[in-house]
Amino acid sequence: MNTAQVFELVQQPSAADRALAEMRAQFGRNGTASRWSRLPTRARAVICYAAGLSTTLAGRELDQFDFEQQEAIRLALGELLATLREFDGSVLHRQEWHRTTRRSEGPTRSEQEQAEHENKRRAELNEQAGILEGRIAALRKAAGNGQ
Repeated sequence: MNTAQVFELVQQPSAADRALAEMRAQFGRNGTASRWSRLPTRARAVICYAAGLSTTLAGRELDQFDFEQQEAIRLALGELLATLREFDGSVLHRQEWHRTTRRSEGPTRSEQEQAEHENKRRAELNEQAGILEGRIAALRKAAGNGQ
């Protein structure tokens, strides 16, 4: 073995050293940059659009944006998160989204049943109120006769 071969063997990192260097590189990355790079290009384009940037920039890594662009992306993500919090899993159900188209056809059966139940309850309460008003009037009359 000549000196050049020995020198080459000494310089080449082992597989373990290469794996460790790769892990350090991944862990050393900013968590935000790592998350950005894992996003699909379409999601990045939406975020760029929300940030007021060209959607063609979606192919860039986060560290390729200048400070102002990164700040615009950060603010846009905050706005998007706040907006998304308005929607929970129940409102993402298909029936919830297409309910508005059925409203033009009239109320649904459950809405009709609810309205009937409310009307029935209202009538019962009105009847009870009438009975109580009659009793109050009778008590007032009896109290007036007794004085």
